[in-house]
Amino acid sequence: MASTYHSHDLFGVPDHVRHNFHCRVGNPPQNSVPVHQIPVSGREPEPQPEPEQPVAIHGFPVPGEQSPKAATVMNDDFFLSDTKWANLKNLDMCDYVVIGSGCTALAFIEEALRLDPYKKILCLERGDFWLPSHFQNLPLPFKMVLGGESETFPFTLSAETYNNPELGYCHGSCPFFGGRSTFWSAWCPQPTPPLMRDFPPSMIATTEESGFWKQAKGLLNVTSASDIEDTVFGDLQKMIDQKLDQSEISQLVPTADFSQPAQMAVGRSNPTSTLRFNKFSTPGPLLARNNTQRELAKEGKGAQLLIRLNATAAKLKDCDDGYVRGIQTNDKILEWNNKKTKVILCAGAFPNATLLLNSIPSARRTVGKRVTGHFLTHIAARVPISIFGKWNQKPDLEIAAHYVAGTHPETGRQYHVQITAIHSTNPDEQANDAARECPDYAAAATHDQLVGSEEYVVFVCATLGEFTEENPGNFLRLHHNNPDLTTNVLLQYTLVDADKKLWDVMDQATYKTIEAMSGDPDALEYWDENLHGWTKKHPAVENIRVPGIVHEASTSYVGDQADGGSLDGLYRPHGVKNLFVTGAGILPTAGSWNPTMTICGYAQDLARRLHRGEDN
Repeated sequence: MASTYHSHDLFGVPDHVRHNFHCRVGNPPQNSVPVHQIPVSGREPEPQPEPEQPVAIHGFPVPGEQSPKAATVMNDDFFLSDTKWANLKNLDMCDYVVIGSGCTALAFIEEALRLDPYKKILCLERGDFWLPSHFQNLPLPFKMVLGGESETFPFTLSAETYNNPELGYCHGSCPFFGGRSTFWSAWCPQPTPPLMRDFPPSMIATTEESGFWKQAKGLLNVTSASDIEDTVFGDLQKMIDQKLDQSEISQLVPTADFSQPAQMAVGRSNPTSTLRFNKFSTPGPLLARNNTQRELAKEGKGAQLLIRLNATAAKLKDCDDGYVRGIQTNDKILEWNNKKTKVILCAGAFPNATLLLNSIPSARRTVGKRVTGHFLTHIAARVPISIFGKWNQKPDLEIAAHYVAGTHPETGRQYHVQITAIHSTNPDEQANDAARECPDYAAAATHDQLVGSEEYVVFVCATLGEFTEENPGNFLRLHHNNPDLTTNVLLQYTLVDADKKLWDVMDQATYKTIEAMSGDPDALEYWDENLHGWTKKHPAVENIRVPGIVHEASTSYVGDQADGGSLDGLYRPHGVKNLFVTGAGILPTAGSWNPTMTICGYAQDLARRLHRGEDN
């Protein structure tokens, strides 16, 4: 009969350490070292019976496994095995159960274990292990994995949204270890308090605390495009920064009030690294933390970090006393009886909201009643190098990235322009470098746009505008016709006058930004997809507005319940004491800024506050 594992059995000393090619001295490496042979301070070796069956070691005395599965190998090294998972029932000794493995999960886990390496954390990821890093850090053919089957949609989209040609759909989830972090653009602007419209004073005050932004930037390796200074980001970057200088931006683009070199999560992971451009994703850092905690556990100086793949949280067990005491997953129920174990939702705005709607009856009064996010415009243009201006042109690839932000003059709703400028003297030979160092691959110059533009600077502008929060036609609500608890929600986005007015203004602002960069608007040409070529005319509106909503937010935002808020000041659903929510769903409004750095900062803040015992 299989024994039941308790959490304290799993967070202690690792069961085994598999051999690898780093074992080069001492005794010949074995396939596994039993736990009783691992030296631990204060622990005597335990006598063990002789094995009943011979164990294959390097082909002796019998051949070893000939068809290992990738998942099995990864489980042995990093993840909770099927056997241990099957027998795990009780989580009384677990401090935190983290649901999700994306950016806010990493932010919370890293900060919690930095403050206390003895914290016992179980991380549940719904998907499998797929990409070890951001796809742009991988060879060029991996560009094919962007979208398609790697994107799932855990909701039913309303017919009204689907039939709107400007909206069409909302981007979904990446159901694998690391989530969207393996695909995101990595742009990390820092919003100022005026851009945090309708945020509670406590949330704004949190961002003003010493170290809030520094720690968030440090986690994600955020750096300015002007500081990359490799062979790709150089003189062209300086030229774009000069043309869009902050001191002149409001004259160049009347509705804009902010301009800076792009802040992106692409920097060096440590000061001595020679890798100047590396897009951040969570698989590497999570596995590194897993290794660190394993070593600390072996030395008696910490607890293991447990990560389980293919574990989908479907429902939380809500008790009458205000404490969650269980999680129903796709294949089992995890339970605990104490008030210490805490659940941290890090699965994204829609999955988090779906869990709340299915698990916490009181949450249905507010969760999903507000849904915000971003709509997009995409414009590509080019200008001859001879007109562009004097700069130190090189025969190599050059890229620049810049950020311009503004507001609608009447409604105050926000937009921003993500600018990529590129000069490629040989698009075919430079394709690998261009793909790797592209600031936003989903808004990059295409091969067709670059071929024939060798004597041009090509501008690609992806402009994001915020959906107003004052639209009851945007919602996420339970869809009872669907029995699957992980997808039984109906999602709808619509456009109201405030959205339409902002979209018009941000289109105009994008053209003004391109004209300002060019130095000569008459020399500009624009890419028209209808012609699949360059033209002097502005493309039709329907050819620049991109279907596909991004950065969904506000589904369970922090605020008083009477005002529609779903969470208290400690990111808990009102009335629940040990359940905490992270991600863009906690933001009362979307703003126009990319949310990842901000929500990572709030996840780190949650870890610090729980460490201080503010939940008691």
